[in-house]
Formats: sequence, C-alpha cells, structure tokens
Amino acid sequence: MNTQERVLGSAPEFLRVVHAARMVAPTDAPVLMMGEPGAGKELLAREIHLASRRSGNPFVIVNCAGISDSQLADELITAASPGATLFLDGVGDLSLDAQAKLLHFLESMESGRSGYADLRIIASSSRSLTSLLDTGAFREDLFYRLHVVPIELPPLRERGDDVILMLKQFTADLARHHGRKAPRYSVTVRNLIKQYTWPGNVRELHNFCEQMVILMAGNIVQPENMPLEIRRKSERQVTGVAGFVLPEKGIDLLAMEGDMIRQAIGMVGGNRSKAARLLGLSRDTLLYRIQKHAIEM
Repeated sequence: MNTQERVLGSAPEFLRVVHAARMVAPTDAPVLMMGEPGAGKELLAREIHLASRRSGNPFVIVNCAGISDSQLADELITAASPGATLFLDGVGDLSLDAQAKLLHFLESMESGRSGYADLRIIASSSRSLTSLLDTGAFREDLFYRLHVVPIELPPLRERGDDVILMLKQFTADLARHHGRKAPRYSVTVRNLIKQYTWPGNVRELHNFCEQMVILMAGNIVQPENMPLEIRRKSERQVTGVAGFVLPEKGIDLLAMEGDMIRQAIGMVGGNRSKAARLLGLSRDTLLYRIQKHAIEM
C-alpha cells in the first residue's frame, strides 16, 4: 500500500482495538498483534509508533516469514537502531532455531549487551501462537516475552459498514496519488462489496480500489467492471419463502422486501428483467417497488 493511510473504522469491534492501541502507545510495553493476513496489523503498528515518544525515530520492519536463521540474526542487528520501534512481522512463521536467535537478541537487548537497550518491540502473527505452542512449534519463553499486550484485529467481514467507509477513503486517496479522477460506485456495486467476505481483508480492498482508480477513472463502476472473483463470491443465494419461520419478535417486512430486491439486483448485475424473474414479479411491479424503496441503480 503506497498511499499515506490512516486507521479507518467505526465498527464497535474495531473501535475496541483502536482504544487498546491508544492506551498502549505512550508506553514501551511489547505488543503482539494477531489477525488474518491483510487485516491491517502493520498499519496499526505504525499508528502506535506515531503516537509514541519514539515517533521521531525509525519504524523498522523485519519480515520473519521465509527468512533463514542466519539472515534473521543479521537483520536484527543491522536493522535496529537506538530509540526505534522494531516491528517483527510474521513471528509465527519462524523456525525453532530462528526463535532461539530472536529470544537471545531480546534478552541481550533487555540487559544492554546488544547496544540496543532502548527499542520498542511490536510483533505480529497471522497464525495462532497459542495453537503453535500446543504443538511445540513455538517457544513458550519467547511467547511470553512478546505476549505482553495482545491486540487482535477483526477481519473486514466482521466490521459492518467499515468496508464502505474504507472504499470511499481509499478511492479518494489513490485518485490523488495517481492523479486520476476518482470513480464512483453504483448502489449495486456497493451492495456486492458489502456482501463479499474479503478474504484478503484491508489489503484486498485497497488493491481493488487501486484497480478501479486506474481502469475506471471518472466513471461509474458497475458490476460488470468488477473482478470476476468478487462478483461471483458476493452473490448470495436467494432462497424461497417455503419453510420460513417467523421469529418470535417479528420482522420488518418492508425492510426485508427492500433487501431482497437489492440482493436480486446485485445477483444479476443490475438487469431488472432478470431480477424480476428471480423474485417472481413482473418487470413493472419490480420497477414500482424499486421506486417505493428508493433503490438507486
């Protein structure tokens, strides 16, 4: 991600994470960030660094995934500088030998033998370190050195309308970055985006926005302009009403009707005739109900 990004979100699950980050930022306590790939762990680590007393010093990243044991030792010594924040990305991917080298470095740092006694450590993992502990694939002594303040980032699919908030912000930022006019997204596209599970999380959404800024600059993005995998995986199967059980608390039938119409329109890429057939309506009846629910096309 090349644009200047900020931590974005208003979902309660995400706001709890932001609150924890703000509480720990002024301290030097080690932080262990967990979450799916692309959930924004590095971005939040940078935010912690910028909110700390070390903000004027380097934010140094050591990518632990795929690194050899000898390379790790060299990178830890050469990358770290006094007063820096050291971000150990992907510690769950380290071999046991590499973990031993990292533990030795941390012990030396704490004792002052390494010459880098004033370092802030933030580690991250997309793999469950507790599960790795159970199988013997992660050292317990290293785990408890890193696991002082744990922060777990929720996946994007659990963050409600945050995806639309980020869609708008990423698009605006990337349009400025590339010197393009920002595209706009049709209501159908926004519904598809909300329905998609975003397995690549924030990183995948950012890449999608960049693709649209480059390929659809100044235009309205329609379903046919979206990547095929997003269109296909966004489509929800609309089931029939047979077998439906009314909840004890009831339902908002009007809102449900509008949602079903939006889903049908999204599934067929905005084709009103096909949407009408999915819902068992005539095209004129569907058009009337689209107007009734003020559904934009």
